[in-house]
Amino acid sequence: MESTGRNNVPLVSVCMITYNHEQFINKAIKGVINQNCSFDFEFIISDDCSSDNTPFLISEAVDKFNKKIPIKYFSQNSNLGIIKNFVFALNQCSGKYIAICEGDDYWVDNGKLSKQADLLENDGTLVGSFHFVKVEYENKPHLSNIFKSSVPEIIGTEDLIAPSSLIHTSSLFFKRDALIFPEWYLTMLSGDFALTSILSKQGKFKRINDVMSVYRVHDQGVTSSINYNKEKKLLKISILEKLNDFHDYKYNDKFQDVIYELRSQNLNQNIFIKIRRKLRIGLIIKRVRFWLTKIYFL
Repeated sequence: MESTGRNNVPLVSVCMITYNHEQFINKAIKGVINQNCSFDFEFIISDDCSSDNTPFLISEAVDKFNKKIPIKYFSQNSNLGIIKNFVFALNQCSGKYIAICEGDDYWVDNGKLSKQADLLENDGTLVGSFHFVKVEYENKPHLSNIFKSSVPEIIGTEDLIAPSSLIHTSSLFFKRDALIFPEWYLTMLSGDFALTSILSKQGKFKRINDVMSVYRVHDQGVTSSINYNKEKKLLKISILEKLNDFHDYKYNDKFQDVIYELRSQNLNQNIFIKIRRKLRIGLIIKRVRFWLTKIYFL
């Protein structure tokens, strides 16, 4: 199903993917709707066959706000998976620039799109921009912090060769014509780690030094899932190897250094787990001996 708004060609497309985000989706949508812009922008939403109340809440928002900005809402008939849904949504964008906000994050600055569009319109050498992001932990406000606050203000391909993402997707704003999807991209469990590196082949990213979005950390998020965290380092190694090839091995030494670092971390973690398991087995044996001794002397 698709719901569409006006047909003006926009300067910016806002891309939002959702899946079982009924607790968060209203705030995410309002953060986009509340943007103050002197230019046209469109809003693309793709729900990946949610099993909760998310589709109904999105439909309500489309009915309410579609006269204010063009909203294209796609409700998938079957679950595509996060990456295929993400690529599908990005392919619906028609703007010169694309901004991303997933359905469980939200924007807190009504001038976000204007600031990022102005930056790229005035500097053609940039492929994109980003900004500071507040990390908000569900039920743990004392852990709140600023996402990767120490990264350089200007980031290029070599900077992005790192053990983890340096730019959070809720802050990402980039040129649509720089977006390409290598064949392997659709096989990834999480795509943001690779996306900025792919885009960086066409230019650098510059940061705006304002906190303009919030990244929610909660149990339903993909990076909180057991499968994702269990295979996290192996996943990153696989992505880095593919990105090394994508960049024609121009930064091979840096890629190999980071891959070696991740493999070492994974090895150390596995050793630690084995030791911990042995300690647990040893503790169980001690307890069994203790109770056998008690029974014997009864």
